[in-house]
Amino acid sequence: HFIVEGVWDASPLESELLNQADRLVGGKDAVLVIDDTAMPKKGERSVGVAAQYASSLGKTANCQTLVSLTLARGEVPVMVALRLFLPESWTGNVSRLMRARVPIE
Repeated sequence: HFIVEGVWDASPLESELLNQADRLVGGKDAVLVIDDTAMPKKGERSVGVAAQYASSLGKTANCQTLVSLTLARGEVPVMVALRLFLPESWTGNVSRLMRARVPIE
């Protein structure tokens, strides 16, 4: 069940993805890679857009930032999670979250 009380619940899908990733590339020599990716944006209405450091640009810029988790062994990477990072300018502004329909939790 992916929808619980009208809210998308990705945990069953993520659990299965983790199990399959572990089966494919897990083991003692596997590593978990945590990385961020900045996507430059114009405007301020896209969820999470704020002036943030964008490593790909080498400077602070208006962008969205994604945080990914990848399980890797050798040269085989399998992405297991991806989340949109919400800066304090978003998390500290309840009316902005509500206007963009971002769940408070």
